[in-house]
Amino acid sequence: MADDERSEAADVSLSRETFGGAIAQFAMAAVGFAGTIIFARWLGPSAFGGVYLLLAVVKLADRPMNGWSLAAKKRLSESDALRSPAFGAQLLFDLGWVGVAGVAALLAGDALADYTGLAAAPLLAVLLLASESTYETVESLVQGRGRISVATWIDALRSVLTLPLQIALVSLVGAAGMVYGLAAASLLALPVVSYFVAARPELPSRAFLGSLADYARYSVPSSALGTAYDRLDLLLLGYLLVPAAAGFYEVAWMLTMPAVFVADVAGRGLMAKVSGRAANGEGVGQDVSNTVAYAGLLAFPMLAGAVALARPLVVTVYGPAYRNAATLLVGLALYRILRTQTGPLLQAINGLDRPDVAMGLSAVALAVNVVLGVVLTLRFGAIGVVAATVVAEALRYAGAVAFLWSSVTAFAPVSRPMAAQVGASLVTFAVASAARGALPVRSWVDLGVLVGTGAAAYGVALVALSPGFRHTLGVAVRESLADVRH
Repeated sequence: MADDERSEAADVSLSRETFGGAIAQFAMAAVGFAGTIIFARWLGPSAFGGVYLLLAVVKLADRPMNGWSLAAKKRLSESDALRSPAFGAQLLFDLGWVGVAGVAALLAGDALADYTGLAAAPLLAVLLLASESTYETVESLVQGRGRISVATWIDALRSVLTLPLQIALVSLVGAAGMVYGLAAASLLALPVVSYFVAARPELPSRAFLGSLADYARYSVPSSALGTAYDRLDLLLLGYLLVPAAAGFYEVAWMLTMPAVFVADVAGRGLMAKVSGRAANGEGVGQDVSNTVAYAGLLAFPMLAGAVALARPLVVTVYGPAYRNAATLLVGLALYRILRTQTGPLLQAINGLDRPDVAMGLSAVALAVNVVLGVVLTLRFGAIGVVAATVVAEALRYAGAVAFLWSSVTAFAPVSRPMAAQVGASLVTFAVASAARGALPVRSWVDLGVLVGTGAAAYGVALVALSPGFRHTLGVAVRESLADVRH
């Protein structure tokens, strides 16, 4: 195969990209976490929840853009020669969809404002589509090159820009300032991420657009179903209960977010690598197995910590007004474990050029989640919607495993490294529970001591129990340092 026909993504080191990307995710999360604390306390549950309701609606509206970007990412990852037409096709689609969705948002302006409690909701929605959504589609193309670490670090830069802009704008215009700040930072970061596509956009041929459309007819609905599923809990709470319930949910959602960092970064790289290797006729089972083996690296101990420290964690970080989020925190931590496994598996399925399978699994999960979510939320309140999501995600995971088991050789969904993570997490729970009994939480310092103690216990136990983890971490660090030196 000629050099310009082979994909850069086929030869990428997943351990190196995941390690670098995960560090960037932590940096980004630190900034985002600080922002949620500031704005949750500053705006209160209702206004804070309203902003995230708007963000959830926009994420549904931009799914065609995202689904088309998955198609462009897939084709770009197959051959480096396709970068320029993929970039051009993405920008053309983004421009057209922002126009269509913008008109729809303005026509539905009153309903959108009533639902979110934000008077400027229609304008804010259009602004987000033109800025953040466009940024994310271009970032997807960088991921298609296998440059997951670079893409994530650019996103971290965007987060650093976002927080001060949001603080300044919230002080001027209230809750809407959170949206204005996010949009401004996305527009500032867009030229940077565009540079790392490493190609100039060009008009795509009709044949190339056809190949994108063939993939997008599945990836667009799959993306819409996946996002509707991911944010269904928040949307249902806003509709069935009150915006404050959405605020409680978002607090628990943000506190458990670090659980999926490794899985998200590794999954994005896995899709590109599986695509590149499959296009070359090479095996992918070992890559998929290695990825899921460490995808839950952070999720297992976070569930242990949530069970041991949920209420003091929520109250200390976000304040007494958010104490109702404690139960949601435990439920979402359990969901995150399932999600760390399902996410990379679905990415692998997409990389195998089977977006139809991923779409079908997401459709089933969404249907189950809607029915159970409505019934259980009306019966048990906010925790009901979380329980429904756990059940739906378990079904989606089972379906993804079944498909890959029958389609990919050398695929192992459960492994010794995973068992070691579970064992180390049980040690974490025991240590954190004992420490909480000895040290009641009265301040941030007390909480920091408890969390740090639990994290240290997990790290020590995992290094002791898992030779595979020690080896994988060593390889990732050596390769990352080699990249820095060169």
